[in-house]
Amino acid sequence: MARLTGEFADWHNLHYMAMWLTGELNISAVRDAWRRVCLRHDVLRRTYVSADEACTHGDALSEVEFHTAETDADAVELMRRFLGTPFSLDGPGFSRIAIVQRGERRHLFGIAMDHIISDQASWARIRADFTEFYDRALAGDSGDVDDAGDVANVSSYQSFASEERRLFSGRWGEERRAFWRSYVGEFGTAPPPFSVGAEHTGAYRPRRVTRELPADAKSRVHKFSLEARATPFAVVTSSVLAAMREVTGASPAGISVNQHGRMLPGTSETAGLFVQTVPLHLGRQTRSPLETVREVFLRTHDVFEYSVPLLVAGRHWNETLMAVDRQAGLYVSLNDQPPSTYNLRAFTGTEGEYVELDFPGGKRFVETVVVAWNLYETGPELVAHCNENYFPGAAVEKLLEAAERFALSADS
Repeated sequence: MARLTGEFADWHNLHYMAMWLTGELNISAVRDAWRRVCLRHDVLRRTYVSADEACTHGDALSEVEFHTAETDADAVELMRRFLGTPFSLDGPGFSRIAIVQRGERRHLFGIAMDHIISDQASWARIRADFTEFYDRALAGDSGDVDDAGDVANVSSYQSFASEERRLFSGRWGEERRAFWRSYVGEFGTAPPPFSVGAEHTGAYRPRRVTRELPADAKSRVHKFSLEARATPFAVVTSSVLAAMREVTGASPAGISVNQHGRMLPGTSETAGLFVQTVPLHLGRQTRSPLETVREVFLRTHDVFEYSVPLLVAGRHWNETLMAVDRQAGLYVSLNDQPPSTYNLRAFTGTEGEYVELDFPGGKRFVETVVVAWNLYETGPELVAHCNENYFPGAAVEKLLEAAERFALSADS
């Protein structure tokens, strides 16, 4: 509800995938499968009358478009323009899908969804259903779609949205309102900036700072979490909070994290936007690494337990729970699997080769450093994305070095 206009084409607001398919691709089966996916998940049939009012349609709002191209480069450019057209509030929907044919056994397939209707868990469910319905279409199965629209288990997004609004007005909402009122009273409505004495000069210049981690980084983080009786997520977030305090002297230290859970019973299989950003702070007292992780773990439990979309809830309760004009100084994520695991697998009878597309108009986090702990089985790394014309590279590198030292040092 907070972002229903225009600029969308970036890692945060657009889920997209494009791949070359080599083999026998049944176009009519793809079209049938996509329509059935849309019938199963009502979020794919939603439009917005305003920022506060949605409409769920009875049939699919997007169909598989079919094009041809003379060369591979023409096909890629055609797909880039098609997927990269911004979604808008008054448009026909928030999903887009197409096939560009280059030969009888060669096609470029592409799909895009606005983050308004999808997060990573939703994308995984939609991917699985797409391949299932394609295989069923190949087998001649034209049975009814089991549209899980039962209000009792909140499996449709419309039911979820209605139930959440109802809960906001009752005891469930009051408990969360009291928690965030107290949290904001202690820490404010936004995490502190990553203050390194720099000023923004010149145009926005994205920079990726990478720090390779030891091959056993994942097991070491896991060992630390067992010793602290906490989670690996608490370990890596503690590392960045402690590093922020070390580099800037900030007290308390604060970051932003994403909460991907479905907070209402029965929403685990519901497709839609459930991810939300919540603040996470480390108190003023300096503690040992184990004690720090325990504190952050308990605070993580609280902010996730009482997690609500703070901007939306604040409007509902007529309170400011998150500052709309303040960017987080540090944003942190933990990734256990490489990005390729989130891709749609090639359709039965084809082999797939994924294509990276470049979209203009990316969202710019001018005053935020996005830190990712990528604990893959191979090639683990600690990565920071930042604005080179705002954050000196040495300060960002020092932050990553301190975070690694906290989480992976032998004497933790």
